[in-house]
Amino acid sequence: MVDPNIQTIDLVSSIRDVSPCPTCDISFSFSDETTGEKSELFAHKLILACGSPVFMAQFYGLIKERKDSIPIEDSSIEAFKVFLDVLYNKKVPLNDMDFPFLGELFYLADKYRLTLLKSSIVQEVSSRKMVAEKVLEAAKLAEIYAPLEQFSNSLHQICSSFVRDNPESVLKVFDDEDVGEESSCILHRLMARARRSKPEPPLIPICTNCTHDPCLNGEKLTPNNFVAGASISWVDKPSCLLPRTTTTCGWCYGELLL
Repeated sequence: MVDPNIQTIDLVSSIRDVSPCPTCDISFSFSDETTGEKSELFAHKLILACGSPVFMAQFYGLIKERKDSIPIEDSSIEAFKVFLDVLYNKKVPLNDMDFPFLGELFYLADKYRLTLLKSSIVQEVSSRKMVAEKVLEAAKLAEIYAPLEQFSNSLHQICSSFVRDNPESVLKVFDDEDVGEESSCILHRLMARARRSKPEPPLIPICTNCTHDPCLNGEKLTPNNFVAGASISWVDKPSCLLPRTTTTCGWCYGELLL
């Protein structure tokens, strides 16, 4: 049997999977508000500090955390576990999470300053297609998370797009929803926001030749705009006569007016 090369072993995932283990030096405690049941998640200060500047300051800053167990009162244990998994470089399937869970995760990413995770969550929310059964819930959630503008705006955007593009489905939401001050106000604000929002402009395809946006069609070739592999041609006129909307610039890119 050949011993594995130690450098190819995913040590971070290994020690996370067997936690708690002798190397863990910090824990996070949770208490269920309904049952009072207590539970803990274990971790390593060094790994957390490497992934979050907040943890770095908390564990290794001028005023260090002296406790070995930190109570967490502003997150569910499920969301915090996923958050820790991210810091341990585990793949997290954001597409499997519902909006409330993504909101919890975004809050933690904002609190502990994980910019990349925040961007990934916003991208995931923005990519989803809204359905009538979820639009009111999502609109409520967007208002709850209003202080977290990026997350809130991404929810508002897909809700507004749905309202604008599916008026019949919106009427069905009104018909199915019980009359109440909270729901009525949220639906009213959602309709107003949808009316103010503008449809996103269609994407203009990037030129397949120069791969620039905007296209370099008609530009004089210089060392600064040279693109390896792009087709170029000599032209006698000082500028290209092709319209700027063309998606290829094979015969005119660069002009080569040397």
